[in-house]
Amino acid sequence: MSDTRQPITVLFGGKSPEHWVSVKSGLFALLHLDPARYLVRGVYFDETGHPTSATTCKEAIATFFARNEVSFFGPGEHAPADNLCSWLQDRAHPSGASCLRDGGLGDWGLFLPVFHGQGGEDGSIQGLLEFLGLAYGGCNLEGSALGIDKILTKQCCEAIGLAVAPWAAIDSAAWNKDPAACLERCRPLGLPLFIKPARLGSSIGLSRVTRFEDLAPAIQAGLNWDSHILIEAQVQGIEYGIGIVGNQAQPMISAVAESTLRSDNYDYEAKYSADALDDIVPARLDETDTVKLQDFALKVWRALDMRGIARIDCFLGPQGPILNEVNTMPGLSAWAPFVMAWRHIGVNAPDLMDLIVQEALNRGLVSKRVHLENTI
Repeated sequence: MSDTRQPITVLFGGKSPEHWVSVKSGLFALLHLDPARYLVRGVYFDETGHPTSATTCKEAIATFFARNEVSFFGPGEHAPADNLCSWLQDRAHPSGASCLRDGGLGDWGLFLPVFHGQGGEDGSIQGLLEFLGLAYGGCNLEGSALGIDKILTKQCCEAIGLAVAPWAAIDSAAWNKDPAACLERCRPLGLPLFIKPARLGSSIGLSRVTRFEDLAPAIQAGLNWDSHILIEAQVQGIEYGIGIVGNQAQPMISAVAESTLRSDNYDYEAKYSADALDDIVPARLDETDTVKLQDFALKVWRALDMRGIARIDCFLGPQGPILNEVNTMPGLSAWAPFVMAWRHIGVNAPDLMDLIVQEALNRGLVSKRVHLENTI
């Protein structure tokens, strides 16, 4: 009897500095895609960005479990096996090394890229899949390309009147030509300032300065990560995250998550160290402010022409919500704020993964229909 389950190939790892964060999220997806409905296999991309064999995939999974203790299951969710490492290793795609090198002609089914940062969350893998005519899940090409870029995100949102934190942009060419002029552009923003590589996530390369004389070395350090840097005034207050899954017409929205760092550090190490964040779901807000944030998040989603999945991070000021940034592939684990926010409204991890897959399959059908109509 033939297997009638929908094949899904989860792609994870990659050449971004967020490589191991992607591995964690990819394993979460593999664990929570319903095996009764989906034939799920994984392909590990190494730190040079190349797809690997099943053997290398299994080694990477073993390395992850040796280095990390991660909770993959929330209340009422059960592990499929006592030995999760071995169970996941058995899901390594046997033809992993040829992934995307065969024009998608293998038994890949729906691709689900679970990459974080450049080279996977920025529209590059999505563009390749669309060029090859292959169905994929997660954030769409347009949303990924705009959402990963903090500068483009701000420009798009400001263009339709959405509030963002005061900011300036600096690129390596301008900095090399006249650093003094670049610094002067930042002076009206005041202090403290955040210096962020424009196209990285997970706080990689981020720094915070409280003295203007520290700004130049912080910019130089940021330019080591990205040729475009965002300089942003600090917004006082609590950060809130709102998850969205779906299309432009009828997106679903999660509860609001509240996140507060327990220290004054904001870099990658602080963010991912044990007990670094206080994540509260639902956020300690009344219904009026909750709706304000959710409505604002939907406006950002539509401004960036997003489909699939995203988390919109913002602050709530006296005049209303203020955009911080957009995450086009939120981190996935049992206690990640994105997952917790969905769980609060009754969408557990398998249901969440199913929503992502069904949106992707529907998007693929629409794309095929439009293509056929254009060729008639």
